Amino acid sequence: MTNFTFRRINSPFDDSGIFVRNIYMKEAVLFDCGRLSTLDNSELNNISSVFVSHTHMDHFSGFDRFLRGCLLSNKTFKFFGPAGFINNVKGKLAGYTWNLIQDYNISFVVSELTDKGINTSRFASENTFLEEKLESAYTDHIILDNEFILKYEIFDHDIDSIGYRLIEPTRIRINKDKMMTLGYKDGIWLKYLKESLISKINNELDIITNNGIVKKYAFDIANKIVEYPTPQDITYITDIAPHFNNFNKAIEFAYKSYILLIEAVFMNKDITHAILKNHLTIGVSKEIYRQSQSQLVSFGHFAAKYERVKDELFYELYKDINKSNIIKMELTR
Repeated sequence: MTNFTFRRINSPFDDSGIFVRNIYMKEAVLFDCGRLSTLDNSELNNISSVFVSHTHMDHFSGFDRFLRGCLLSNKTFKFFGPAGFINNVKGKLAGYTWNLIQDYNISFVVSELTDKGINTSRFASENTFLEEKLESAYTDHIILDNEFILKYEIFDHDIDSIGYRLIEPTRIRINKDKMMTLGYKDGIWLKYLKESLISKINNELDIITNNGIVKKYAFDIANKIVEYPTPQDITYITDIAPHFNNFNKAIEFAYKSYILLIEAVFMNKDITHAILKNHLTIGVSKEIYRQSQSQLVSFGHFAAKYERVKDELFYELYKDINKSNIIKMELTR
């Protein structure tokens, strides 16, 4: 069972964009920002973060639609992209006249992910979307809303193309059957227990039992009644050249993902064209999926020319993969 729900916002032969929710995340996120006409304003305003692989038009042209739909949102949106991404967003915003928006309350915090660290700028309506540079960071992961972790990898597409991995926070589950066996009863102490474990502080707690209140340390109780479900994650890889370095990077980056979303742009017979265009073939994408040991997979971003021969494309794609491991978003139009 997956904690994620997601949908491709366009045909898999069209612009890239995947709308994602998680039951432990209050708001949605968006992988890539191609044409967004199928998202209504309420969905756009529910997005907290947008992860842009690179700024070719089919991955970034939807920014204007996003901006228009969210202008009155009173929110801060986080955008992530490759080196140069801040100037890409700055150029988009500079294309409009902003003399009437100082009393609005919308801002974009834009981070570009580079091999030298993370550069971040803020663009706020109160300042007519002029750039405000924020402090740079040097880390390979980012903490998002609701304590979700974002990891990233830089792939070669003749330009930088960013792969993303979104990971649930560590969750704590109380085994009620074990509680009953030990004679423990529900109470506020369970809340304090979880807080102690999250903060990694071994607090002494007042435990409610069938025989009254007893004092025990959080870590001792945790060993008896607490379970830590494996966090689910989703990895997104698209627009990467089919060479050995990218291949190894992709396998390592996606290793044991719960869900892998990966491009499969060209059929195997068009390998020469795939090399020329810096995209993966079906065969390479499937091998990345297999060697990464990801549990579930969805392939997409197919070359538009294959829409006329979908049956041939899907046969090559699925003929030797366990059907129960496939998420067929690509069949939704």
